Amino acid sequence: MNIDRLCPGCMNDNGGEKICSICGYDMSSQNDSFCLPVKFLLSERYVIGKAVSVNTEGITYIAWDNASESAVHIKEYYPKGISNRNPDKTVSVISGSEFYFNEGLMDFIEINKKLIATELQAIVPVLTVFEENGTVYAVTPIISGITLGSFLERNGGCLRWEQARPLFLPLIDTLKDLHEMGIINGGISPDTIMVGRDGKLRFGGICIPRLRTASTDSPAELYSGYAAAEQYGKLDASLSVASDVYALSATLFRVLIGVVPPSAEARLAADTLSIPARFADELPRQVLVAIANGMQVNVQNRTENIDIFKNELVYGETQENLRRAANTRAAEQKAKKEEEKQPAKKKSGSSVKYAAISAGITAALFIVVAIVLCVVFKDQIFGTEEPTFNNSEIESMPEIESIGDIDPGAENSVILYEVPDFSGKFYYQLADVEDYERFKFSIKGKEYSDKYERGMICAQSVAAGTAVQNETEIQVTISLGPKELTVANVVGLDEMSAKLELLKQGFLYSNIEVIEKYDSDAQPGIVLEQDPAYSEKVTAESYIKIYVNSYKGDELADGLIGNNGNYDDDSDTSSEYTYD
Repeated sequence: MNIDRLCPGCMNDNGGEKICSICGYDMSSQNDSFCLPVKFLLSERYVIGKAVSVNTEGITYIAWDNASESAVHIKEYYPKGISNRNPDKTVSVISGSEFYFNEGLMDFIEINKKLIATELQAIVPVLTVFEENGTVYAVTPIISGITLGSFLERNGGCLRWEQARPLFLPLIDTLKDLHEMGIINGGISPDTIMVGRDGKLRFGGICIPRLRTASTDSPAELYSGYAAAEQYGKLDASLSVASDVYALSATLFRVLIGVVPPSAEARLAADTLSIPARFADELPRQVLVAIANGMQVNVQNRTENIDIFKNELVYGETQENLRRAANTRAAEQKAKKEEEKQPAKKKSGSSVKYAAISAGITAALFIVVAIVLCVVFKDQIFGTEEPTFNNSEIESMPEIESIGDIDPGAENSVILYEVPDFSGKFYYQLADVEDYERFKFSIKGKEYSDKYERGMICAQSVAAGTAVQNETEIQVTISLGPKELTVANVVGLDEMSAKLELLKQGFLYSNIEVIEKYDSDAQPGIVLEQDPAYSEKVTAESYIKIYVNSYKGDELADGLIGNNGNYDDDSDTSSEYTYD
């Protein structure tokens, strides 16, 4: 393919037109300065095109894969606010943000590695993940389609349950599989679910967890009406599978009812969620029950996982019939026991009669005694008409000229707050606790600590238990982890897994150096050696060298298979729709 003939906006061969007749892209256009430039060659394989989306996690480009001769999407890990684009187009981290960068990098790698070559039917698969330019990239095929929101607009605004059911069941099963893999979507909405040309729904927008939870260190991407209350930091709960249950229930509400549900934030103050009468009559009862339970604002009241949600949504009516049958049987058994007791009551009828007569006589005697007591001790019981007071007590009472007089000599009362122990917490977590909002925080410095892992708070300027005023500044010290680390064994792992293991130990990403070494007797792409060696003790700032086998193997000689053998030759090459 002649790259000069490709349009960077759609990666179609438009003959090199200045204004693409297919997508309208202007060939003189350029990506923003913080992005990779148009026609940049990445990994000696991918030709970068237009940046199609940008979020807190990174940048997504349309690109051309020279090996497969097809258009793909490439997502670059470039966390907003803590990353810099260097003149040579590599990525560097703003000083002091290394921990946050590396934490997000590990999440990015883990999520995308789990999605590589997955057979889940309702997601866009990841073809390969690779490292370059000081960051990490994930490659996905381009699947033609439109968002679920656009699909609804073109189809009358809503769907009947009979239409939605076959579309959502595969989506529900895929979400269950994602949860079992340890992946929380966190961004389910009609804007992040795609309707493909094949008629299938697919999840998009699977990002690192921090992007789906409000915090002070990075802005969150939350979809109003679909994000759960805990994602706004309004509840004492974190992002979980129940958050996805809420979002999926809210999305189904939008699909079936035709309106966006009120935001979870607004519902905490005043819950105005309601279903119009005509939909309540048309929709199956188990569907209404499943949506209502899945959209409970408080997590403890909400359907706890997607498996229970599916059972309520699909089989709820059967379960209700079983409950009704069980209740009917219980009522019949109770009635039978009552009938068995009836004969015994009839036999003891005379004794009941005598007991009633005796009780009546006793009550009459009590009434007579009460009347006598009231007559004799009337004054003591009810008091006299004019109460008597002790004059000396009245004279001794202080006189008050007015209420609310201000004493200018008095000191203002100050409310004090007890300082908690912040040790063992990560700095970014301080913004998630409402009680901590009365303090101001700043980072004093960093130091080694054998007690606390890298990134945790290991010391604070104001001791825990001290009473301080509102908005008192507290300086915290961040742990660099142990001064000495015992190097893990990464020999035999692929390059990405080896880096991930070293990052988890606390080594800096920028200090991990990859060196190619050829060995035709070993598996391609694995780590052959490491320096320092396994079990050696070094500092967290030490440089680590890993020697990766450059031998490609006979099966990779044609160069058509991507990193880790994850290239899918059957990927859809169309580029009609893009989404993040």
